[in-house]
Amino acid sequence: MTASQPDIILTIDTGTSQSKVFWKRWSQGNTELLLMGSEFLEISPDDLIDTGLSGGRPENDAFIELFNGKIYVLGMKAQQMRGKPPAGLSKYEFAAYKALAIIGAIAETANLPEQFTIALSALLPYKEYQDRKAFHDLLSHNLTGFNFRGRRYIVSPLVLEVKPEGAGLAQSRRNDAPQSFNHKNILVTMIGQRDASLLPFKQGTPQSGHGIRLGFEQLIDAIVARASLNLDAKNTGRLTEYIFQAQQNPKLLDRIARMVVTEAEVERKIEQLQDAIAQSRNRYLRDLLDWMKSTLGQDLYEFDEVIISGGTALYFKDELEDFFAQYDLEVSWAMNLQEQIH
Repeated sequence: MTASQPDIILTIDTGTSQSKVFWKRWSQGNTELLLMGSEFLEISPDDLIDTGLSGGRPENDAFIELFNGKIYVLGMKAQQMRGKPPAGLSKYEFAAYKALAIIGAIAETANLPEQFTIALSALLPYKEYQDRKAFHDLLSHNLTGFNFRGRRYIVSPLVLEVKPEGAGLAQSRRNDAPQSFNHKNILVTMIGQRDASLLPFKQGTPQSGHGIRLGFEQLIDAIVARASLNLDAKNTGRLTEYIFQAQQNPKLLDRIARMVVTEAEVERKIEQLQDAIAQSRNRYLRDLLDWMKSTLGQDLYEFDEVIISGGTALYFKDELEDFFAQYDLEVSWAMNLQEQIH
């Protein structure tokens, strides 16, 4: 390693439902994918001793201890532990501690020494991107000394850049087709679990972005209220997946109904669910499209292309394509962007 070559290069997308991380050693060519679940609990030292967190994949059985003595458990193991969601943490603090745990998990996976260097690019939802300096400073401070699964690490970030979600998609487009990118007006649209974001690029130059708390969570909340679903914590965690998949597999509505009613009431509850989903979808879509139109205004007619990403966007794929077709925009989906470029 030299002063200009980090031990580890990584990009972190700290999503609400699951964090996605691409990382590699500087000295090796293989890029690895690491996934860490959304679970995040604060626990006491006694809880840590009782459960004996030390086995399993580090990203699943992750815990960090900070300067201030706080201990946070992340990933799948947190589902099985006593503890509480951290009170009073802002979104950028949550993202910074999640990034810290991810770096620790990579260090253990790669068998790195106590001290090592990184080059990190972190992607934040646009609303949280407004706190990028606070995120940067908090993460930098804690990297100077933290414990991951009982082992101390001191990490020096040679590069620590914070970008809004969607910047990576735009960069991919720029890298693969620079002439096309620099001569087009492109809108990057991301609609995920919690937020929706719009990142405009005009002739290759980024413009001011926009974000709103309007993701799949809000749709699920509306369905739960309309269908009067009284779910325990375990089934609440399954509901998002079932609602999403029920669009292609309506039989999953039967499974949801059986979570909350007896056999005799299942058919009635399925009908109630169908009505709740239809009404909630219509309301959510109206709110989303109204926000896009009011936010972008006449600029919608000036874009040549829209790049769309996010699980919630996929759920409304047909409706979004119809919406952008009104403005004669070429639609590219992030999951097949490479095929469309080449």
